[in-house]
Parts: sequence; C-alpha cells; structure tokens
Amino acid sequence: MNSAGRVVVLLLVLTGQPFVFAASADPFDTPVDTRVVDFGPSPYYAQGTDIHVRLSCFVYPTFMVKEYDEGQKGAEWIAMVLIEKGKAPRCSKSHERGEWVLNPQKEWDGYFMGVKGDLVFLRASDGTDGGMPFAIFDAKTRKKMFGDVFFYVGMWNEKFEDSPFNDMRIERTGDGQIALRYLRVRGTLCDLHEEGGSCWEPTRRHLGIRSTARPVCIAYDDIRGRWVSAVAYPVEVALFPRPVRKNVDGPVRCWPVD
Repeated sequence: MNSAGRVVVLLLVLTGQPFVFAASADPFDTPVDTRVVDFGPSPYYAQGTDIHVRLSCFVYPTFMVKEYDEGQKGAEWIAMVLIEKGKAPRCSKSHERGEWVLNPQKEWDGYFMGVKGDLVFLRASDGTDGGMPFAIFDAKTRKKMFGDVFFYVGMWNEKFEDSPFNDMRIERTGDGQIALRYLRVRGTLCDLHEEGGSCWEPTRRHLGIRSTARPVCIAYDDIRGRWVSAVAYPVEVALFPRPVRKNVDGPVRCWPVD
C-alpha cells in the first residue's frame, strides 16, 4: 500500500444488474468439518511470538482442501483431495493417493479463501496496487478456471463505509450457475489525480469502463509530482459454461499505485 494510506472512496449507485443474484450472507459454502493441526511455534520467528505452524483441513461433501502454513508470506502448500466412499481422508502433512498439491512456484502462491460448489477460491500472498489477486480452481477437473484482481477492503488500514463493493460477491444466479461481482483493479499509465480528463478518457476507453464520470482519487494528499494511478471498476463474471467477464454500472475508484 502507498504510505499516504487509502481513505474513503467515491461510491456511485449500482444501476445495471444483468444477473439475478440469490441473497447470501456468506459468499462461500460452509465446510462440513474444519480441522486444524498445530505443530508448534514457527521456526521463522523469535520465541514468545504467537505464530505457529498449522495444517488446516476444510472438508466439503466431495473433497477436502488442505493448507499448510509455516507463518511465512503465503502458505507452504495448498492441496485438494477427493473424498472416496463418503469418508474424508486424514488431516495430515503426508499426501494421500491422488492428492492434488498446487505448486506455489508454478500454479499458485497464497492462501485459501473458500469453496463454492466444486470451485476452490484462492487469494495471493499479498496485494497488488491496492487490489487482491485471486484464482479459481476446479477440484474435480484439476484445472484453473479463472483469475483476476479485485478490491478487498480487508487489505486496507482505513475504515470504509459499508458497501456491497467492499469485497467480492460470489452468488448463484437465477438459473443455478455461479457468478461473481467485484471491482476489478488495474494499473494505468497516467496520473488520474493530476492529469484529469486527459488521463481518464483514454483509460476509460481502454478498459471499457461504463461510467463517464471521472472518479475522485484518494491517497494523493502526501504525494508531490506525477504518480501513476490504479483504477477499480465494476465487473460481473459468469463462470459457466466458460468464464465471461463484462463491465457493468457501479462505482469507480482510483488511488496511487504501490
């Protein structure tokens, strides 16, 4: 995050809703069971700290997600294993037959977010330009379905007004499929705060942002001189039969890139 900090954002009213979303207090499915194995204090920190090495296992009806975290930046590994004959495997560091272990160097480096149906949502180990990279993997096909960067209020130090755009929404549509709605975060090539319309218009056209109103950028108070901006704008993603992302009406926010 920029040292100036990120503060209150400009909120616009959502007017376009191509998908009909079912109401949901929690975007993710509730695990059938959650198990945590504590291996004691992490060797990477001084004695007396409360950071432990932990294996967390999240059991769902047809598969289990395992996250082994030694307290460093990003889990050591994340794995998925199918449940056979209705019996969940052990919550163990050893890998079961057929267990799919994601390679943190090649497939994903980060943390487990949650599950929706057969889809496993993971987030990155750190944010990028005020947004949080995420990826969706299919536990049954063992393929990465989709990935992007979304605005996540939890990675900001400032308190934001309550808003449905403060996090990703993951819902079932009227036809039973899964769709996402979030603010997509992208870096620009210009300074929206200083350059105004000469930066906003080409940025808006390039990204296909539907709003024509130039956003009021935040966190520029302590910045002197030109500083390239990041912009967050609303999108909806239908995941099936194949992922399709489309821009929609809603808030547009901007701030300095990291």
